[in-house]
Amino acid sequence: MLNGLRAEEGLDPVTASPRLEEAAKAHALDMARKGFFSHQGSDGSDIMARVRRQGYGACAVAENIAKGQTTLSEVLGDWINSPPHRDNMVNPEVREYGLVRAPGDVWVLVLGRDGC
Repeated sequence: MLNGLRAEEGLDPVTASPRLEEAAKAHALDMARKGFFSHQGSDGSDIMARVRRQGYGACAVAENIAKGQTTLSEVLGDWINSPPHRDNMVNPEVREYGLVRAPGDVWVLVLGRDGC
């Protein structure tokens, strides 16, 4: 669905990045374990700090978070129908993504471009 949306917008597809997936996983698990929901980590980190911890030299980065959706198609559909989340997904600057689901149906999508 993500690359289908990007294709509709005339954009190149994004490819999976293990480092972005690790950043997404760390944040999703942090939120799930500590019972909060925010783009700010429990340690005060922002998305740029979290991707850099994974060795990702981001020059562009975006993050979508969600909670409660039980399927991938549901969460992607909700993000597509939310203008700020959709904007992140069709950001022409990003080239890679990491997407995870943590316990409690906490979802984190991190999009980025490395090594600009």
